[in-house]
Amino acid sequence: MARWIEDKSRDGTDVITGAFRVMVTEQPHKTPLVAALIGFLCLSQQSKPAAAPTADQDDMAPPAIVESDSIGITIVKDLVKAFRSYLDARLWRNTRLSLHLFAALVPLHIIPAHSLRTLLSSFAAVLEEPAVAAARADRAAICIIETLCRAGQDLLADDTESARSELDDLVQKVVAYDAARKVEVELTQPVHGLESVWLEGFPEAVKALEELRARDYKRPAFLPVPSDLLPAAISPAATQVPEDKRTILLPDVLVPPEEDAEDQGLDVAYAQLGEHQVKRRKIDTGKGELEEKKAAVGPERVSLQPRWFANTLPAVASPASVVLRTILADMIDLYEVNRKEAAKLILDLPNWLRRSTFDSKVSSEAGLFGEVDEIDRAESGWSLDDLLVETILSTALVLPNPPRNPLYYTALLREIVTMTPSTVAPSLGRTIRTFYNALDSPNIDVETVNRFADWFAIHLSNFNFGWAWKEWIPDTSLPAAHPKVVFIKRIVELEIRLAYFDRVKQTLPAEIQQAAMPAEEPAATFTYQDESHPYFAQATRLINSIKAKASAEVILADFESFKSSILETSSALPTDDVAGMVRDPLQAEVVVRDLTIQSILSVGSRSFSHFLNIVERYHSLLRQLSKTSRMRVAILSGSVKFWRANQQWIGIVVDKLLQYRIVEPADVVEFIFSPPKDEPQTIASSAAGEEEGWVGFNRWNLLKLTLEKVNGRVDQLSKRLDESRRKEAEELERKEASLAAGLPEETPEQTDDLPKPLLFPTSAILPTRPPTDQTSSKDISSTEALASLEAIQSEQRKVLITTLLGFKSHILAPTKGDWPKWWIESWYKQFVRCFNRQLLQNRQVLLSNAFGNIPQGAQEDRLREWLERALDLLSE
Repeated sequence: MARWIEDKSRDGTDVITGAFRVMVTEQPHKTPLVAALIGFLCLSQQSKPAAAPTADQDDMAPPAIVESDSIGITIVKDLVKAFRSYLDARLWRNTRLSLHLFAALVPLHIIPAHSLRTLLSSFAAVLEEPAVAAARADRAAICIIETLCRAGQDLLADDTESARSELDDLVQKVVAYDAARKVEVELTQPVHGLESVWLEGFPEAVKALEELRARDYKRPAFLPVPSDLLPAAISPAATQVPEDKRTILLPDVLVPPEEDAEDQGLDVAYAQLGEHQVKRRKIDTGKGELEEKKAAVGPERVSLQPRWFANTLPAVASPASVVLRTILADMIDLYEVNRKEAAKLILDLPNWLRRSTFDSKVSSEAGLFGEVDEIDRAESGWSLDDLLVETILSTALVLPNPPRNPLYYTALLREIVTMTPSTVAPSLGRTIRTFYNALDSPNIDVETVNRFADWFAIHLSNFNFGWAWKEWIPDTSLPAAHPKVVFIKRIVELEIRLAYFDRVKQTLPAEIQQAAMPAEEPAATFTYQDESHPYFAQATRLINSIKAKASAEVILADFESFKSSILETSSALPTDDVAGMVRDPLQAEVVVRDLTIQSILSVGSRSFSHFLNIVERYHSLLRQLSKTSRMRVAILSGSVKFWRANQQWIGIVVDKLLQYRIVEPADVVEFIFSPPKDEPQTIASSAAGEEEGWVGFNRWNLLKLTLEKVNGRVDQLSKRLDESRRKEAEELERKEASLAAGLPEETPEQTDDLPKPLLFPTSAILPTRPPTDQTSSKDISSTEALASLEAIQSEQRKVLITTLLGFKSHILAPTKGDWPKWWIESWYKQFVRCFNRQLLQNRQVLLSNAFGNIPQGAQEDRLREWLERALDLLSE
């Protein structure tokens, strides 16, 4: 390989240096091997010098090569230059992985030990900045911790009096920062106070650094170093290359402040590969700026991750744990673009470490170096299956949000189980039992339970629904609100969604069926399907009209006579509810909305496409029936009653009603916390007492869907406003330039002076859109975009206030038992944690409306404290 690289370098070095940048930043498991290859190129004599660059080479290309530079030194110089670019662009993962390479080059004397120590002191300076943000300081500290754990005693190789004191000083600065570090813990803990599950995060990494110092900076034994991989003749002691021709000093750097990142406008592709390869990079990869930056930056914060395998993996807070888990975590995150390849690569991890690092399930020949009897027994014989299962699932359970979509971790673990079903099954079984048993305690976060249930249900559907359900039969006698019972019901509900009713029923014991399965397959429940119902004839007539594609006007005209027929005209109160008579016009209007939406849903219940088509066809009818908040709530109530046996369809229907502006987000939130109680008895649900309330996951999912909808509209209009202002500024600049050049001013084309409607009106009452030849977002001025944004922001504030007040009233109200109270409080914490950014933007308005200035008691103070702590997460 080294000879091939030397030969290719005669044609230019751009491709070679670019390839090494990719290897360093996208193959973290191969860092020692990359360092060994660079060492071979630097320490061996070249047959011919590399070609000098051409005269027309870009000024921003890698440093010019003179005859005395070997291709290896050229590569190192370019990697140092790339490191500067990564640091300036705040690409923290690339910066950290570059430091890993520099640490691997120290024992080859290509990077002097004192030079790397000096570089790390620049990162230590960040820890001493006044009021430094935790996200920034944590990343700087992790760069120091991981580099020291990898380099170990190599950083003492120059054997100067100051070497050890410099390392000790670096360690002490990290320890001092950790002691003064103030971050939110409770809202970011997936679990707390459990003996079977513990946490590993930044404090444990600091303890690992202290352990490294205590054992005289001895690096983990399983990690290869280049000298283990190179021939004896290729070493600093044996090489004939002069020292000044094979040594690179690292530059003095200052870690730039985070707030300058946007102002500098650094191109990520340039930072990755150099300006001369920006165009080629973007064409070849097909990745956009955001995707490249996300991969290069890495996770936003050092998160707390659960651990549950005690004896088969590196001890928590040890250098071995820091190094091994970092390699695997980087691989999992970087290879998100292809889960199948990611699974193959991480299963291949033993081949890049010392032999016998893992137990007998892995071939004893797998490894880059070492003999079976040479390795430190304290750092060998680990379980690869336990490591993969724990790392993947613990990353998926990170709070507030995992680095990637949780579904990626589910899909990745599925690929691993498919490739190694017999070996990984015991690890999965122990994991499932550990988390299920943890449900006995309120010390597990509700979002952890939610994500774990989602993963487990998908896992079962992928592998023939096989599980030892009999183990859980005794728990079916627990109260209905107990997390174990709710968890079992959730798994069964999701399994039915992923398969079908009878298939799932065959896999469950009778006791589980009775406790968790509905008596019949989840289906629509049409209130008016019984011939004895007083509105059966009207419902049948309406369904026939819908199937015949009758117009909205015809249906509305029919409703007028129907409302007259059910309205009680006498002064006495009606006594026969069965007859279908209602007390006042408002109740008659509610009946019409309930009848309409249920009939439309009945016609569209065959499939999602049928539902979508029928809603689009009768969109104008539904809009005319949803002019007031009470009528929109009636439509919501009818939809929920119709699909009450199938929670998935409730979410689908509400999502589309929101999308088509038939109902408003504030209506949905109001309905979730305060469903209507004034419906006529003839349309009231017979299963009203069976609703789960806040016990479980469905009500939260509906609330989350609604909040995300309104927040998405705010984000969309914010971008639209920025785009409109940018275009107007460019147009103004163009006109000013034309006037300065003496060009005639362009006359705008005459257009109809028609007002443009708001993009997202906050009321369901919309004027008819005027007919135009072309209507597009680019025609909207910044003034109109600002008006639309302010309108939707007002709606967002209303939704957030209603949500806070709804949670507050439910939490302060008396509850039957401790578990229902745990559920509602847990969902409140998830709400303030999940939507803290939007809550922060409206902080003063929300606090004054939801809590006021007068103390209301310890419980309300606790709710306010959780809100404030969730907001503080954004300023850490």
